[in-house]
Amino acid sequence: MPERLDWKARITSALAAAGRNDDPDVTEELAQHARTAYEAARAEGATHADAVARVDVEIAGWCADADLLKRPRRRLPAIVAPPVVEARSPLTGLGQDFRYSVRVLRHQPAFALLAIATLALGIAATTTLFSVVYGVLMKPLPWREANRLVRVTEVRDGMRTLPPIMTNASYLAWRGSSTAIEDIAAWSTGTITVSTGGEPERLRVAGVTPSTFGVLRATPLAGSVFTEADNVRNRRTVLLSEGFWRQRLAGDAKAVGQKITIDGQPYDIVGVMPASFVFPDRETRLWTPYFVGPVLDPRNPDSRAMSVFGSIARLKPGATPEQAAAEATARARTAPDLGMVVVALFGTKSPADIRVTPWLAQITADVRPALLVMMAAVGLLFLTGIANVASLQLARASARRREVALRAALGAGTARLARQLLVENVVLGAVGGAAGLALTWLSHRSLSTLLPASFPRGTEIDIDIPVAIFAIGASMVAAILIGVLPMLQTRRVALVQALNEDSLAPVGGRVRTGVARTRAMIMAGQVAVAAVLLVGAGLLGRSFVALINVDRGYDPTNLLTGTIVLPDHAFREPQRTAVLDQILTRVRETPGVARAAASSVIPLSTRDSLSAFRMTPPGGEPREVQAATRFVSPGYLETIGMRTVEGRGLTESDSVTSELVAVVNRAFVRAYLPGPALGVALPLGYQNEDDHDQQPWKIVGVIDDVLPRSVTDPHRPEIYISYRQLRGGMNSDAPAIVVRTAGDPNALAPAIRAIVRDVDRNASLDGVSTMDQRVLDSLAQPRLYAAVLGAFATFAVVITAVGLFGVLSYMVSLRHREIGVRAALGARPGQIVRLVVSQGAVMAVAGVVVGLGAAWMLGKYLTTFLYGVTSRDPITFAAVAAALIVVSLAACAVPAIRAARVDPLRALRH
Repeated sequence: MPERLDWKARITSALAAAGRNDDPDVTEELAQHARTAYEAARAEGATHADAVARVDVEIAGWCADADLLKRPRRRLPAIVAPPVVEARSPLTGLGQDFRYSVRVLRHQPAFALLAIATLALGIAATTTLFSVVYGVLMKPLPWREANRLVRVTEVRDGMRTLPPIMTNASYLAWRGSSTAIEDIAAWSTGTITVSTGGEPERLRVAGVTPSTFGVLRATPLAGSVFTEADNVRNRRTVLLSEGFWRQRLAGDAKAVGQKITIDGQPYDIVGVMPASFVFPDRETRLWTPYFVGPVLDPRNPDSRAMSVFGSIARLKPGATPEQAAAEATARARTAPDLGMVVVALFGTKSPADIRVTPWLAQITADVRPALLVMMAAVGLLFLTGIANVASLQLARASARRREVALRAALGAGTARLARQLLVENVVLGAVGGAAGLALTWLSHRSLSTLLPASFPRGTEIDIDIPVAIFAIGASMVAAILIGVLPMLQTRRVALVQALNEDSLAPVGGRVRTGVARTRAMIMAGQVAVAAVLLVGAGLLGRSFVALINVDRGYDPTNLLTGTIVLPDHAFREPQRTAVLDQILTRVRETPGVARAAASSVIPLSTRDSLSAFRMTPPGGEPREVQAATRFVSPGYLETIGMRTVEGRGLTESDSVTSELVAVVNRAFVRAYLPGPALGVALPLGYQNEDDHDQQPWKIVGVIDDVLPRSVTDPHRPEIYISYRQLRGGMNSDAPAIVVRTAGDPNALAPAIRAIVRDVDRNASLDGVSTMDQRVLDSLAQPRLYAAVLGAFATFAVVITAVGLFGVLSYMVSLRHREIGVRAALGARPGQIVRLVVSQGAVMAVAGVVVGLGAAWMLGKYLTTFLYGVTSRDPITFAAVAAALIVVSLAACAVPAIRAARVDPLRALRH
């Protein structure tokens, strides 16, 4: 029979293989403990083979103990006596501990794999997000003395929402007489057509002032940067990025001094910038000179010329942003008055205020709060993983109490036992950390595709030394935390009780030990963390759905959009209009096209066109009007799906010879027209060059408001005019085309591109995309945050379910005899299932209550990221509670069913 195994012989063989002594007393004692350990394993439900394998692991541990050889010959009652231990270094036997730990984990593959996988996923998620936080928020900028770089922005009280910009009036007034900055630079971005002898390509370009390179302390890879000689209007020189130079010019060392064609004009290549020069964003491939012109024209004192651009400055040593802002504001208020153009841009005539913000803080301002929230979330996830492994370790520690007691009886002190457990956890942490770092490396390969193009400092995200140090630190912290509770247990081992107890719970009783309570608290904590993360993910997910489904004022489905590039060097305004009309006619005749139209600006575009004028509404007082102006083809409003709420739209009958008409939106009516809108005259100009002979534009229709960009931006007054009524026709060199299709819009993109090229070879179609895709791209950051937090929450739920399953399975094994007694006394399987499930349900409900309470208090930190849902949305909280309860009950079901199938006779026999 298996129970009659010769344990004494196995002990003797193991001692001999380990080079240990064969003291008969020691051999007898170890054989007795091996027999007891085997019986306990069988009582827990292990098969004969599994029980023998488990005892063999314990025997290996006993034989590996160096103190065993130094034990004097004595009987079992003397085992409890204090051993005589020679003084030795704390590091003595460390290698032995390491080998033993590896051996133990190898013989328990299920536990080792689960623990390592949990740690690896937790460390990978934490390290990956830390690499993003470090690369975006903490990593030094790639410029010398970057802490002195500041972003300069012009604002005005009551202004409408604008990107960070500065006007030429404030820029020139401050640059000429500053004591706080060394210099200031300006830039403006755009898209151009570049030809280097092959197929023309549309690329992003930045016009920069020559002072940019001094402000950034930037030097070229080859050639030179712009000088003051380039600081003139229409200077045709260009700097190449290293990527463009290598891809389009094959890294030709003789490229400097050659010419490339930009928008049909020859430009001289003066230099190549290194790959580290990423300014103002990672999409920029070329740089051209940018000239900041004066406000006043000496030849025409009554004219005003305003330009807007981005601006960066370098503080002088010792100067602060506050000092620079105060000085800049004072200078800006002495600049020439820009007149009505200020109203057109800012929507107010309030005096200028200049804000000076550290460059790093400015470029990361939009993502900093979200990254910090995500880092807090992944920290909770990391703690959940640690808690799960700690719970498993605590269960193992309880199961290994005989081993610990025997090692103590054989002379191992508390420090020695604690060190052995610590080494085991260090092994787990090291392997988990290495696997986590490998997963982090894999995640970085796809990270660039997950981050939106507008994400700041995306090129700075990498697995560098600080990130690797963080991963190592996280691994060691995990190793220490998962071993704290098991190490504490080594201080509380009662030797006689541990060597004689059968590890079974008393019949009819519950496991109420401190270890059991600790495990229950850990599991409740895991459920609570999962609840917090699920609530956050649920709120962000519902917010994202609300952002997608929000009424934008137009219908984005089956709508293809693009930009028809009609460069100035190839097209004059009347010719541009003729070409555009011919393209639209051909597109409308294409099978599958329902409607087609064009506009100077479409929703979600980064471009804009603004107007400002004075008008006297019927029955009102004269007032200044500021509105976004759109020049569109007839039928544009119907093509894009805008809703006409009053009057009519713009039709083919509206021409240069007919009455001038316009359509406005509801926001315009609310802001400027107290009475009926139809028939009101708007003194817009546009039609006549002679300002003294302008015909007014009559409002013939009112449409519903349209969201121009973000759903958080307020609706702006808008005016729509048919470009057919403009004397010069379409005044944009890159009008947008919108095509309503009967089927998949993407299927028609090649045909429309061919039509554009066929109508005129100087024209091209750029930026083709469906409006649905544009909507999704505009929501890239909310989608990213919802997806990341959702992944964290899913992982936390899985860990929680696995933890509940493991803990209850262990509790069932401990109460094997009790369950058998209950079944023998008539307990039905359903009653036993309820008994086990109730224990898991108590932990789950407690965790859900605590977690929802924490989510209720922490929800305020998500408020700025939510749209259409509050941070205390009852539907989300109820759904999370129900989901966690269901998952928890499912995790409890398997151990409960196993308990219900316990054979009473077998349980009582063992």
